Amino acid sequence: MKKYLSYTLAVMLMSWSAASYGAGFGLYEYSARSTAMGGATMANKAEAASLAANPALITELDGTQAQAGITVVTANATTTVAGQSRDLKRDVWYLPNFYLTHKVSDDISLGLGGFSRYGLGGEYKNWETWAGSRLAYKVKLETFSFTPTIAVKASDELSVAMGLEAMVIGFTQNSTLMPGATANATAYEISGSGVSWGGNFSFVYRPEWAEKWSLGALYRSKVKQNLNGRIHAGRESTSLNIFDDDAKGAITLPDSLSAGISFRPTEKWTFETGIVGTFWSAYDQILIEYSDRESTPTIHNKKDYKDTYRLNFGAEYNLNPNWAVRAGYVFDKSPINEHSMDTLVPVDDRHIGSLGFGYKNEIWSVDFAYAHIFARDLSGTSNSQFGSVPMKYNDGKSDMYALTLGYKF
Repeated sequence: MKKYLSYTLAVMLMSWSAASYGAGFGLYEYSARSTAMGGATMANKAEAASLAANPALITELDGTQAQAGITVVTANATTTVAGQSRDLKRDVWYLPNFYLTHKVSDDISLGLGGFSRYGLGGEYKNWETWAGSRLAYKVKLETFSFTPTIAVKASDELSVAMGLEAMVIGFTQNSTLMPGATANATAYEISGSGVSWGGNFSFVYRPEWAEKWSLGALYRSKVKQNLNGRIHAGRESTSLNIFDDDAKGAITLPDSLSAGISFRPTEKWTFETGIVGTFWSAYDQILIEYSDRESTPTIHNKKDYKDTYRLNFGAEYNLNPNWAVRAGYVFDKSPINEHSMDTLVPVDDRHIGSLGFGYKNEIWSVDFAYAHIFARDLSGTSNSQFGSVPMKYNDGKSDMYALTLGYKF
């Protein structure tokens, strides 16, 4: 017989986002060039990292090419629950990535990418005396996707691609039953991991009748994560159904549709604008069960996330055949419902400004980018199942530094 965790535990696994960098807890920092251009790399110049942005572009790469890089992220925000405010500690997070492409023939290319599409983390200062620590005071969520891909040049104007996605996920989250003098004694930790599968489909179209223009699009499927883990409880609670025991659960991460249009007026200038639509409404509930314990009936916890969009604009200028400079802007609409706020997504809509540069020769390339996130404040209430407590997010901001190295074999 299946045995289920309480509503409280369902909320804990759904409230992963302490310092997220895209809408909800989506990540889009696939390479330094992409970050510098605000992610507007859907339909312009191909690179090995196009396996993340638009895999169809890899048909334009010759031979065997590789890229690897890292994005370093810092984030700050303040969350107020029932009049009590707490700041996030200033932590540093690392997002690695790698890409490998190979041209099998004039019309077929293969690729393998590794990068993060979801991630977040953070810990609140002085959480022991904060009412919000009942929801969660510390979290770390890491995902890493492996994407084997095949791309086909269907004609001189059109290339298409499809790929699988194996997403590895791991998380740790800490909360307490009773803030105050017994906060540490009643603290508990939820941890879990899993591997799930998804897919993607993309194309790039470069019309001969409008040779300065190109169009690209990418669809990513939903990924249903089945997680196995454990609840580590310093003090068990029968009333709240929190026990020191093994647990498992399931959650659906949303599908998305991206599109971009690029314009190259001269050999030196490239411009692109695009949109990403993420169907966060698919992230509507989670079911949690203990592995070997009878418990309460199934809990259907509603998150009330909204479908959102992300608008981007990027520009690149080639100073000479070796050096290029770049800039970008992003408006990232948040999926958070102001009537279902939690302690772990302390930002609303985001404005992102970015700059970067790159160097390349016949074999090597190196790219660098810096981006700053300005987050909008948000006031509202927690989920009604927590009593609709007044909440507020403010002073959300983040800095990102990206470095990518490339090599042509």
